[in-house]
Amino acid sequence: MGLIEDKALVEAALFVSGRPLSVKEISKALGIKSLDYIEKLIELIAAEYAERNSAIEVVRVLGDKYVMQVKQEYSQMVVQLMPRPDLRTGELKTLALIAYLQPIEQSKLVKLRGSQVYEHIKRLLEMGLVYAEPYERTKILGTTQKFAELYGFPENDPLIIKEAFKKVVHAEYSDLISKIEKEQKNENTK
Repeated sequence: MGLIEDKALVEAALFVSGRPLSVKEISKALGIKSLDYIEKLIELIAAEYAERNSAIEVVRVLGDKYVMQVKQEYSQMVVQLMPRPDLRTGELKTLALIAYLQPIEQSKLVKLRGSQVYEHIKRLLEMGLVYAEPYERTKILGTTQKFAELYGFPENDPLIIKEAFKKVVHAEYSDLISKIEKEQKNENTK
């Protein structure tokens, strides 16, 4: 194939994947052996999108991967149209609280939402949207890179994610947030 066809193939791969791809993954999937050539094609595609001031961009993430995504300034306007994993309402609420309060102790989340949280967390862990690390007699929970990719964040930065979830969580749980913030102030003063 020629340059135009190869570039179109790489663009198609980035588009349909819906997740960051490494040059090696693209090479293997498309049968193009030269990794340098693929990188040059990606650079050409990224430059074309940037040149026409598109709402879509191709960017390098996670060190060695590339993703086609909606630019941050447009993503908040279209976020409600994005496909989401098949999560039930309770699981979504638990995920929103984890995203907003991370890192949060699982025991505190159970106090806030009840024992059904254990099942929610189990499902979120299976889907790779959250992590759980042992901490004393409980676990510390937070979002993963997969979560960040799926929900359109440039990286899994808790501060950026917390800010984005602030409106959602405060609208749904205003009294709960007040209670959490009071508890955190009391813990900090001890």
